[in-house]
Amino acid sequence: MLFRSKNNCRLVNCSLMNANLPVQRIGPSPLAIGRPAGHGCVRRYAERVHLLPASLGLPVLLALAACSGPDTAAAEPPSSPSASPRPGRLVSGVHPYVADGPARPTDYGTPGTAHAKIMRELQQKVLAQAGAPAHTSVTCDKKFITGNVKTKCTVMLDDLAVPMDVTASISDRHAAWSATASVGVLAWTNVSWLWNSEAVNGKARLATAMCDPALPDQAVFPFGATPFLCWYTTAEGAVVEKRVMVGRRGITFEKL
Repeated sequence: MLFRSKNNCRLVNCSLMNANLPVQRIGPSPLAIGRPAGHGCVRRYAERVHLLPASLGLPVLLALAACSGPDTAAAEPPSSPSASPRPGRLVSGVHPYVADGPARPTDYGTPGTAHAKIMRELQQKVLAQAGAPAHTSVTCDKKFITGNVKTKCTVMLDDLAVPMDVTASISDRHAAWSATASVGVLAWTNVSWLWNSEAVNGKARLATAMCDPALPDQAVFPFGATPFLCWYTTAEGAVVEKRVMVGRRGITFEKL
């Protein structure tokens, strides 16, 4: 009798099973261990008796191999432990000026004079770039009185020095000035608030917006890219990662 197995293996002549072959009735065959039942006549026979391979011959051995079916236990992928969360510094949605209070610039000279105006605005320029409140002061090589003035100034933001080249044009009616700094201020409270805002706009998962733990509370850096990264995970599971940039107008984030 010809029989096709349940898993579409090739036709097997089941009459081979009825041949006068020596058998040992010792229970289920080792071929059945760990495999599903229901593989046709060869399977039923193999589960009933233990076939002696030396007596079966090549045709029957091939039939057994063809109908044995896949090993479902071996096909299952091994379980792997979930990856540990990436270490980072959790950002905050609190604005720096709410968290740390107002900035405290130092006044110089008579209020309303060109010198007092420029000295205060130099401090405000650094505070605006830093994006965080601090106590500031400024020193310049020359006073801003009248005429065209070129000088070097240093604005102190807490204990950080921001050198500047300053050019001013002063008359009785107006005072214009420009300043070029060589470094910018990187403040954690500002980076934290800005990245939290970006994460909210990007529909980040709760408590996934973070930055490098090595990012300092407050430091000066040359303008451009820093070694620090910030990241968050979207609702779909994608990770958004950007580099912290120090710009002349403030902190930005750039895609990698």
